[in-house]
Amino acid sequence: MNHVFVIPVYGVAPHLEDCVESILRQTDGRPRLLLTTSTPSEPLAHVAARHGIALRVNPVRADIGTDWNFALSISDAEYVTIAHQDDRYDPRYLSVMSELVAAHPEMTLAFTDYREHTDLGSRPTNLNLRIKRLLCARAFGNATAIDSRAAKQRLLTLGNPICCPSVLLNRRRFPGFRFDAAYKTNLDWDAWLRLAAEPGPFVYARQALVSKRVHVASETSVTIANRVRQNEDLAMFKRLWPRPIATLIAAVYSLGYLANRV
Repeated sequence: MNHVFVIPVYGVAPHLEDCVESILRQTDGRPRLLLTTSTPSEPLAHVAARHGIALRVNPVRADIGTDWNFALSISDAEYVTIAHQDDRYDPRYLSVMSELVAAHPEMTLAFTDYREHTDLGSRPTNLNLRIKRLLCARAFGNATAIDSRAAKQRLLTLGNPICCPSVLLNRRRFPGFRFDAAYKTNLDWDAWLRLAAEPGPFVYARQALVSKRVHVASETSVTIANRVRQNEDLAMFKRLWPRPIATLIAAVYSLGYLANRV
């Protein structure tokens, strides 16, 4: 599989080495891994040099969408995983993804279940994770893939259960795909909704092959604290439901933010 991991690094990244090492421990051979940044620094250069990883500098320092789109642009790999600098990958991630690609070559994207951890170790399964798994079960049933536009949109109508760093994008089918930089936190949800309207299945691996780090300085925690997350969630639900229903769903959905507290 012609695949690459790309980690867009922004600012101080104290957990980057943990992320890099988890990717390099993949059981499916040594993976291709690239680092990108719009905030170059000596510590970041040292991490890249220590592991023999190419580092590409984005000359435009704007927003997360610009960083992610730059990450997409620097490789001609057919399949790409945009890894997040704070998270960890199970050693089986790439092997499982290779099997899914072989079984569903026309897929739009594949993603996996995930767990969470803090500096103290693994977190127990919380309400937010249970709800996201229920949303996936509602859309996929016992299947591994869903192909109809209605089924793919159903997956996303009550929230975004797709773990962004677990996603493998099939750029062979959508070479011009870009994230919408107008979003600060829901650019992934918006992207999956747009891709749901395109032909090709979404594919789901029920193994928890990514562990997301929860900490007060994470982008998710910051956007919840300044209410950007809540405002963008409401805007997304308004795209999918009449305004009164969207407002109600957004209020219930916001209860999941409590699980982001460390």
